[in-house]
Amino acid sequence: MTIGQWLTASYSALERVGVPSGRLDAELIVAHVTNHNRAWVLAHTDDVFPEAGARQAQTFLNRRLDREPLVHIIGKREFYGLDFEITPEVLTPRVETEQMVEWAVKYAPQNSRLIDIGTGSGAIAVAIKNTRPDLDVTATEVSETALEVARRNASAHQADMTFVLSDLWQSIEGQFDTICTNLPYLKDEARSELMEEVKREPDVALFGGQDGLDIYRRFLTAIPERLIDGGFLFTECDPWQQPNLITEAAKVGLEVIEQDYFILGLRRNI
Repeated sequence: MTIGQWLTASYSALERVGVPSGRLDAELIVAHVTNHNRAWVLAHTDDVFPEAGARQAQTFLNRRLDREPLVHIIGKREFYGLDFEITPEVLTPRVETEQMVEWAVKYAPQNSRLIDIGTGSGAIAVAIKNTRPDLDVTATEVSETALEVARRNASAHQADMTFVLSDLWQSIEGQFDTICTNLPYLKDEARSELMEEVKREPDVALFGGQDGLDIYRRFLTAIPERLIDGGFLFTECDPWQQPNLITEAAKVGLEVIEQDYFILGLRRNI
């Protein structure tokens, strides 16, 4: 069997079970088991697929046919040009969240303090530290298991950061010039509407109450104490939630300076 023949059969199988990204997923499985990138795979479809590699690829494909997220199968995801270890205990970083990193890198003052609340895999914090090594970066997480994943990712990218096990601000001291956070913001009632792959993500990283903003309200109460005057907050929510989140943020002196489809940039009034 050639690589191309295996891919063609896999495309069809994934399409039959409704996997929307079946073609890409099959190519990434082959890239993973052959230790090459996707471009190499597409350039070598006439190559014979070694038996051992084909067996491993089929094992991965069977898991994907069961709607297990591909990122959990291969154990990694690229974010902001860096590879991150991803496990079922952490939220899979999305490409839309890279905008948060862009703005944090742009606005954070030189040699200042930045904190990422609810870091998960550490993708946001590590990407920022990798781009702005001058920053003193702290990353927090309520899950000890998730925090260990973040530590490993920081170590893999030689990002010298501080990690704190904390429920939001509970174990945090001092003030920060910049705050980043991607807290759970799905409405509880959305659970039944989620794709099968999303249902495999950790609940603690997904759901935020009746309107999705309960955890954000708890988070925002500490802003006057934890964010310096003139400091920045970068965060994420669904587009339809942005007006309500902006209203809640204004109650603690935050005004919008940047607004994207999912990402908000706010500044504390001086």
